[in-house]
This record gives sequence, structure tokens and C-alpha cells, in this order.
Amino acid sequence: MLRPSRRDIMNPGPIVGAQGVAFSYPALAVDTPPPPVLQDASFSVHPGECLAVMGANGSGKTTLCRLLSALAPQMTGGELRGELNVLGCEVRTLRPADLAGRVGITFQEVEHQLFNATVEAELAWGLEALGLDPELISERIGWALDVVGLTVDLERSPALLSGGQQRRLALAVALATRPRLLVLDEPLGGLDPIGTREVLEALAALRQETSAAIVITESMPSAALTIAGRVAVLADGRIAVEGAPREVFAHVALMDELGIEVPPLVRLASQLRDSLGTDLFFSMDEAEPVLRSLLAAHRPEELNLPEPGSAGPIGDTARPAVLYERVSFAYPDGPPVLQDLDLTIPAGQWVAVVGPNGSGKTTLAKHCNGLLRPAAGRVLVHGQDAARLSVGQLAREVGYLFQHPERQIFAATVRDELAFGPQNVLKGAKDPSQQVKTRVVAALERFGLTDWADSPPAVLSYALRRLVTLASVAAMEPSVLVLDEPTVGLDARGRSITLSWCRQARDSGTTVLLITHDMTAAAQADRIVVLESGQVIGDAPPAAIFAQEDLLRRASLESPPLHALAQRLSLPAVFLDETSLSRWLIGPAAGATSP
Repeated sequence: MLRPSRRDIMNPGPIVGAQGVAFSYPALAVDTPPPPVLQDASFSVHPGECLAVMGANGSGKTTLCRLLSALAPQMTGGELRGELNVLGCEVRTLRPADLAGRVGITFQEVEHQLFNATVEAELAWGLEALGLDPELISERIGWALDVVGLTVDLERSPALLSGGQQRRLALAVALATRPRLLVLDEPLGGLDPIGTREVLEALAALRQETSAAIVITESMPSAALTIAGRVAVLADGRIAVEGAPREVFAHVALMDELGIEVPPLVRLASQLRDSLGTDLFFSMDEAEPVLRSLLAAHRPEELNLPEPGSAGPIGDTARPAVLYERVSFAYPDGPPVLQDLDLTIPAGQWVAVVGPNGSGKTTLAKHCNGLLRPAAGRVLVHGQDAARLSVGQLAREVGYLFQHPERQIFAATVRDELAFGPQNVLKGAKDPSQQVKTRVVAALERFGLTDWADSPPAVLSYALRRLVTLASVAAMEPSVLVLDEPTVGLDARGRSITLSWCRQARDSGTTVLLITHDMTAAAQADRIVVLESGQVIGDAPPAAIFAQEDLLRRASLESPPLHALAQRLSLPAVFLDETSLSRWLIGPAAGATSP
């Protein structure tokens, strides 16, 4: 077993050392060679360093995390080539148990690592296995919960926590042992905006305090720009780009080519630099003087500021698609989750539901398709009481995307998965087989899944399985879409495809209910509903919601970067994306008339 030694503690060498690492999972068929997941990857991580690993879906990020924690190939099978050392030991010689207390890991599918009966037992399990004193265990539990900002009943089952609360708990478990290496696979997915910032601040403080090394994979760039000293971008299993975060993200076109999400402020800066030669900026404080200098060169009347839109509400307000009337709900032996809630969602409207972790968003969504029934009040779907309809009946009208994609995937191939819903919906229709085929082909193409059509969904990456569930819902062509955190874990391309689909569905008359912590995604909706403690505390168009600082603070939310920047500059709230703001700024600066 790997044991601490004076050399291990004092050695300034790397915590992780990789040289020419290549890895392939076992072949799916005897006559099919396994495709390589990683190829010739070389890097190192020293004590106190944070390496952010980014890449498009399927680039090998999760596989790298499994290798660093000795879960692959020991638990997965497969072939590891090259040299990979963790804490001075070759990974091939280690068992996962050898790294207990030394390496902390969080999985992308976080519920897979929570298995104890209570929150307290989950946190204590690893500490007890290390033989720590009970008093120290209690101290570590309190410290870890405080670090991640999780305030729940310690006797509560982890299975009954919200997705965001589960993620905080898993991170607390990883932190509680005070490991020398933290391996975090998409740890921010599903966290509310304030929670994301607090967790990143806590990780930065921990790294400084304990000299722990951190390897973090993230689809969103906030982690890389906040705590990482270096970014490594994977493409086709190789490290295509490596460098300081500012150096890497300065190459916007390359990031787009590699499928990396570019921060809105950086994209705005790049557009202004290309047109006007301004300096590149990465933060609000850096952006403000650059933009003020552009604005100062013109008199107010020359700027031709756009007026906020005056269009009325989108959707058929006289015909609700979903209506909540004084709905209350609580899980068994748990506190109230929804409390006397009223909400009307007109047909053909795109509504984003936001709020802190545990505020009741997923519970609200599950009442639309009959997975949950209200303890009091009622939910009407197209005028029919959902409690009086079966889940199967509601599924014909309500397409539902689970927060965890594996909970709704069961078919042998992706093609069969996409066909299952339409086959049931189109029973009795004229030439149903052809209609099903048409829908499946369209959904495969829309979500970029054609190459995986005959693959088993179970062997795909988390992100690809997420796209499979989205495509399955799309193939149903329901009149109401209920999507719970659909963009979590998706790369820039997958995120763009998903939000474009939401927009096109709304434009075709479909009602869209989007549960999200992604404020840039919420900003694209027609309307934002804010939940807190199971009640609606805000309900307005995006610009109006983001202008209410007290409301945002109460709900652990933050304005999207572009909206916050516009507020600093006293610009209209119509600027919710970098393209509209850059076009307008370039117009006055170039002497043109703003559109």
C-alpha cells in the first residue's frame, strides 16, 4: 500500500507526471480494434498547482481523471501505455484503495459516488477508513460542509438532495480527507452561480493553504480563468494546446475550432480588437476602462442608444400550456419543497426557471409529466389535471429531460433509443414506420449523433448520452418541452445545438420550460421565473430580472457578464450577448450609425 514518507512530503517533484500516455478501453467486439482515447499525452502537475483540462465532448477528459485515480485500467480494463506517475508511484502498480486519503476525486456523474444512508455517514466514511479520531472527523465534516456551502440536515439521505446539493456533497467528501491531489471531473455542473464562485474561491484557498495539486476538467471556462495556472486542451486524445489561461483563451478562433466555450467578455474583447485594435480584456475591471474610452469619444446623442424592446409577451397568454394552482409538495419525511405555488406558462413561450440549489426547480418540473403529484393544489397541462392522467398519457404532450441522462436510457443502440418514443406516439398513424424513421434521422442529424447511431448508449461519454436524451425527446415532437439542466457537461458545440433547438422549438409554437443555473442560457428565454424555498420570488423578462440586485443576491444568482458590464456603463439592458454589444460599440467608434 502507498504510505506517506518523508521523501514524499519533502520532495518538490511533481504530484503528477505523465510522459507519452496513451490509453484504450477494451474493444466492444472481437473483430474491432479499440479506438485510442488518449494518445501521447505529456504533462506534469506540481504541489500547489492547478491544471484545468478542457476539450470537446469525447476528447478524453473523464478518462484522464480515471487514470489519475487508478480507476482505469484497474476497474475498467483497457491498455495503458507510456509513463504515468501519481505521488511518485507508477499508476499501473496502484489500486484505487492505495490512494485513499491522498487523492480526492469527484465524478462527473456525481450520484454514482454517493452510497451511504445519510449525509453525515457519507462524509464520515472515508475519514473513518483512515482511522481518524472521532473528534477530528467531526471537525473535518464541519469544515468541508462550510467550504462548499452545503447546509442540509446531516441525517438526510444523499439520494433526496437536489443535483446541485449532491455535487456539493461529493466535493465536500473529496475535500474532507485533505488530499494531496484533487481530481475533479466537471465539479461545477449544476451549481448555482454564487455556489460556483464560492467553490472556486474555496479551492483556491485550499490550494494555497495545503499546497494540494488540483486537476480539474470543465466545459465552462470559469474554473480555468479563476484558479488554474495552466490550461491543457485535449483534442483527439492529444494535448493540442497548453499554456496560461489568458494565453490560451486569447486565441478565440482556435478555441472555437477545438470546441471550447469562450467567455463572453473575451469574445467581446476579441471582436473589438479585430475591428478597432483595442486591448484584449478578460475581466469586468479590465473591460470597463476600454469601453469607457470608446464611449467617451462621442456625445450622447451620437451614440444612438437602442431603446429596450416594447414587444408584448411571447406565447398565447390566453391559453396556458401548463398551469400551477396553489401547488404544495414535500418528499417523505422531508421539509416542504413547493409551497402554495402559482405559475402560468402560456403555450408557445420559452420560460427559464432559475434559483439556488434545493429551491424546488426539479420538483416543479416533475409535476408536469406526472412523475410527482401535488400534495395540495393542482397542475393543469393543456387544461387537463395532470394528477388524473398517467405518465404515459402525459408523455404524449410533455417531453421530459432528466437531470441525469442515464435514468432515461435503456435501448441497445442510439437509433433504437430515439425510435422508442415515436413508435409509441405514432401507433395508429398512417405509415408509422416511415414517420418514425424520418423523425429518428432528423434527430440524429440535429444533435450530431449520426456516427453513433448503431452504438450502445451505455458506452458513450456523459455528454454524448446527454445529447442522446435530448435527441430522444426531440424525436417525440411534444407540444411541451421540460428540460432539466440540459447544457451541463456539454461542450460549446453541444451547448449551441441545444439552445438553438430550444429557440427553434419555441418559434414553431412549442412551450419550453428550461431548468438551468446557466444565466447566459436563461438570458435567451422569453421570461425568467426565480424560485426560492419552493416559492416564486421573481417573474419577468430576462433584462428585468437581471436588473434586480437584491433578488439575484437572495436567489444565489448573478447577472450574465455582458448584462453586468452594460449596467456598469449605464447602457440599456438590451445588451445580453456579446454580438449585439460589439456591433453597437463598433458602429459609433467607426463613425457609423447604430442599427
